[in-house]
Amino acid sequence: MSIQLVIFDVDGTLYDEKTHQVPSSAIAAIKAMKKKQVRFAIATGRAPYGLGKAIDSLHADYVIADSGGLVVDQTGTILWKQDIPYTDVCSLLTFAQEIEAGLVFKFPRHMYIYQNPEKIEWLLGQMNSDIGREPFIFHPEQDRHFLELPQCASLHGDAKQILAFAKNSPLSFQQFSDTGFDVAPAGVDKGKAVTRLLQLLQIEPADCACFGDSYNDRSMMEACGRRIAMGNAAASIKAIADHVTSDVDKDGILNGLRYLQIL
Repeated sequence: MSIQLVIFDVDGTLYDEKTHQVPSSAIAAIKAMKKKQVRFAIATGRAPYGLGKAIDSLHADYVIADSGGLVVDQTGTILWKQDIPYTDVCSLLTFAQEIEAGLVFKFPRHMYIYQNPEKIEWLLGQMNSDIGREPFIFHPEQDRHFLELPQCASLHGDAKQILAFAKNSPLSFQQFSDTGFDVAPAGVDKGKAVTRLLQLLQIEPADCACFGDSYNDRSMMEACGRRIAMGNAAASIKAIADHVTSDVDKDGILNGLRYLQIL
């Protein structure tokens, strides 16, 4: 088996959320991997314009963004995208209003914060990070979807209410925290986008490895032939991994790539 592509989740995998940086050992390991002609991709719930300087400086060959709703190459060219249908955007907005949830829609160039920004747990951290404030637009008018459609949403509220709504919704809901959910078009998740990227690159799943740590990484890991869970990963992710490496801040990426015999 020859690994041709390695895909990394961002938060908790490449990016240490405690220190707000990519560990130096991970930076060096990825540079060494790329010198060996192994391609490098990122799969994240973030938008491609919301990765921040630390992640951007790694120069990923491909970015699977918006929880699988968007795939771009290193130049930002869109290779594939799937919009949330207009009727589903309206249904999600109505529900968010009813339960007073925090709601962000991610469009091709900016994130629009529709309501209750104080409930969006990652918002201030990202705005005050190296991402900066430019990608974030506060939009209480709640009408941007009349002009263009989003590829993903971030919904923050009572988990029981959201899960009950999700059962009867055509949208795909991926929980990433106690109150936070990534929402994507029906049938779209990181795993589907990985499969689409592999098809475009003509790479077999057996020749692709991935690193992940959270619930929303499950579909990505199931789409790849080799699965590495971070030491700080959720138990459910460790359970489906081929190997559990060390924590993100304890050379997890470096040790995982050594296990794969890429370095």
